[in-house]
Amino acid sequence: MLIKFLSITTVSILLFLTMANTAQAKDQEKGITIDISRKYYSIGTLKAIVDEINANGGDYLQLHFSDNESYAIASEFLGQNSENPNSTYLTKKELLSLIAYSNDRNIMVIPDIDLPAHSKGWLNVMKEKDSGLYTDIVTDYSEDTLDYHNNAAALYTANQLLDEVLDLFYQPKFAGKQRIVLGGDEVPGSGAHQTDFIRFMNQIAETAKASNYEPQIWNDSITPEGIQNLDRSFSILYWKQSTLSNGAQGLDVQDFEENGLSVYNYNAYSLYFLPSTRFSQDDITEQIDYMKWAYAYNKFFYISDYYKQVDTSNVKGSSLVFWGEHANDLSQEGLLEQEKPLIQNFLSL
Repeated sequence: MLIKFLSITTVSILLFLTMANTAQAKDQEKGITIDISRKYYSIGTLKAIVDEINANGGDYLQLHFSDNESYAIASEFLGQNSENPNSTYLTKKELLSLIAYSNDRNIMVIPDIDLPAHSKGWLNVMKEKDSGLYTDIVTDYSEDTLDYHNNAAALYTANQLLDEVLDLFYQPKFAGKQRIVLGGDEVPGSGAHQTDFIRFMNQIAETAKASNYEPQIWNDSITPEGIQNLDRSFSILYWKQSTLSNGAQGLDVQDFEENGLSVYNYNAYSLYFLPSTRFSQDDITEQIDYMKWAYAYNKFFYISDYYKQVDTSNVKGSSLVFWGEHANDLSQEGLLEQEKPLIQNFLSL
């Protein structure tokens, strides 16, 4: 998902450490996002991550299970219904076990499905299952994107998937507090077709709300025109300020505040990390030192300043994000060796 930015930099860490950081506000949620679409995580590895979140006072685990590479959870709708553990997707039994394990430790699990773009993984599964439906619902300009241009079949299919996800991730312990990331990032054509894009996101948000979930959307495909019509029940995952088609800077955090929308900080510079075999433990230590300087709950990625400290009251939380596209050669032990120290330190900031 998303255009990624490696957080390991060549800038002097010593210089970073001389600068003041802003403390985490007491009422902020903090979580960990794991990309299981691009990199297989065993149920044991995921539970070990939950243990770290719990031990260090974190609030949630966000599972990014759908992207162009795969749809990494069980789905009756897609025919991914094997009961045998496998490296393609978490079985229903494994997923429910992870959710129960997390909830027992007061950790909420947030489903993260990416619509309408970044959908090639599940669209390819659908292509094998029902090629006619696939042809009806994929855009004619991007095989990664569900047709969001007032396409009834595409909307129906999205809602079928969502109904399944909303049911699987239902957590009575967090009734009234659950959230679901619906996507909305890097959507081809969304600038020129903002009305269609916002309409589609609002329509699938209705499905989430009907199951008592708060819908969430990434910030970058929303324009100044589109925000006027965006459902106000959405909260925003802000990863970077976008550039509009006319070259102007996209919406900033204050724009969302002025429109009554809460924001979660997912800064692509300070809060993204891509595990890889090329990183040593010294690199992880360097990353920890960097994060201590670069992160604050209200330091956002603006075009003019990647660590822009914003005076705003609408920031509700932040997440450290582990993307998986460079992790193919990492073992499960290697994942934990790199991620656990970063989780511990992020949650302590």
